[in-house]
Amino acid sequence: MTAARLVAWDLGDSEPEGVISVCESDGDTDGEDSICWGRTHDGDWKGYKNGGKVYLSWDELTRRWGPIAEMVTG
Repeated sequence: MTAARLVAWDLGDSEPEGVISVCESDGDTDGEDSICWGRTHDGDWKGYKNGGKVYLSWDELTRRWGPIAEMVTG
């Protein structure tokens, strides 16, 4: 299974509809794997950082981790 990056969003971009998974896309991960985020049923974005779960709003997600890109497996 491979992942393909389609569209990137950054600070100030509107939250996309129909997107359920995004990953950091700038390539600057300080030697770590890119952090991937999934949309929760409550509309927040959940990711795992330093062994713990992190929940962020779209605005906070793009502010801290942008640019981010949609991830699609196939």
